[in-house]
Amino acid sequence: MRHFFGLTFTTLLLTTAFTLSAQNRPFEFGLKAGLNRSSLALNNDLPSAKFGFNIGLTATANFSKNFFLQSGLSLSMKGAKIEGKAPIGFPGWALVAGQDAQLISNQLYLQAPVYLGYKIALTPGTKLVLSAGPYVAYGLGGKTKLTGDIIYGDMIDHGTIEEQTFGNRGLQRLDLGIGTGIGVDFGQTVVGFTYEVGLRDIRPQSDTYFPFYVSSYKNRNASLFVDYKF
Repeated sequence: MRHFFGLTFTTLLLTTAFTLSAQNRPFEFGLKAGLNRSSLALNNDLPSAKFGFNIGLTATANFSKNFFLQSGLSLSMKGAKIEGKAPIGFPGWALVAGQDAQLISNQLYLQAPVYLGYKIALTPGTKLVLSAGPYVAYGLGGKTKLTGDIIYGDMIDHGTIEEQTFGNRGLQRLDLGIGTGIGVDFGQTVVGFTYEVGLRDIRPQSDTYFPFYVSSYKNRNASLFVDYKF
């Protein structure tokens, strides 16, 4: 009987220690996925939003019960959908899309954020999570397509032109920006919202090639996400 009580007591101690450790783990890893609603800032003009997805892994360092630092690596689909009349090309040889034109820019990024965050207790088992910080992203691929009436000087042609989004004649691959987020921590799962503002002008460095814009070209992205901790 004494051995039984001893084993029971030891089990309770281990269970309690494991529970406390799980609640105050210095490091956590997770799987994060969400829905993007992205666009581009073009000379202070914001085109129509384009929907995409993001998925990746997160790594969190917990400094205390409230403060944490989170990073990770994810694949994120961004871009923009532009409709109507807009100048395309470079000075001296501009192409103009007709009123029925539609341009869809697709961008696939490998992205790594570094967010500093703070948790505020709401109810037992739930916390409000606030975070912000920089991100760096590298363009892996994607295509940009224009369909509609395209005016070449005094000629009009209706059709579709498609080009690689990134590359020698496309957008610059490196993107830098800042983001902020808000969410609710349910213990093992965090559900939230982030908004990113690209700070780097990623327009082509060489002669702008159709269908890329000559104006300032910066990413914008809003995302709903779920982060599941292992």
